[in-house]
Amino acid sequence: MTFLTDLDDLIRFHHGDVKKLRDIRNTIRHDNFITTEDKEYVQSLIHEHLSNQPLEKTSPTRKSDTKIKLQQGSKSRDSNLRTNFTFNFSSNKKIGMLGGGAVIAIVVIIAFTGINQSDIGSSLISTSNNPLLVTVDQTQYQSADIISISGDTTSNSKSIVLSIQNNDGTKIWNEEIEAKIDGNFSTMLIAGGGGWEDSGSYTLKAMQNNLVKEIKFKFIT
Repeated sequence: MTFLTDLDDLIRFHHGDVKKLRDIRNTIRHDNFITTEDKEYVQSLIHEHLSNQPLEKTSPTRKSDTKIKLQQGSKSRDSNLRTNFTFNFSSNKKIGMLGGGAVIAIVVIIAFTGINQSDIGSSLISTSNNPLLVTVDQTQYQSADIISISGDTTSNSKSIVLSIQNNDGTKIWNEEIEAKIDGNFSTMLIAGGGGWEDSGSYTLKAMQNNLVKEIKFKFIT
């Protein structure tokens, strides 16, 4: 039984000064404080009418006007639980948002590193009649698609300059790469950005010295 429950029982059964007891109860509920004198009065009635437990001995140094704050453990715990729940939910939500971005990053990394680039151009074999070859992995792309470029050359002594022109003939991307010992070369890029605003036929060009090879692919916005 709590102090307030016992106080309610005293009032309900009219034990003691009911008006005084009601004033004490209102004071407790209003500011959660009670004087030592009022507490001892209520405890004496509780001992006399509601229990057979010995009265709590009052310290001789305690003053009659001392105010005692009643503990509200349940409210404090509820408040802490609400605070912790809000914090955990907010943290998890943030973690969840950051986790989603990490997943996207991982997917992109896998897309770039999970392919053996030396194998991409292995199906292309340059010859004296076709000393420079280049291709892409698809015939059509959309914004944010990964474009895989591969090729083969009969000479690995000179670098290959790759470039892409949009449907207006404007160069929107270029890169200079070196061929491997076997003549294969490959690279990747992400479609989109400046110059990729319009749909149409885009041109990939490979240049090595005086050798030029071009292929076309479609881009859809």
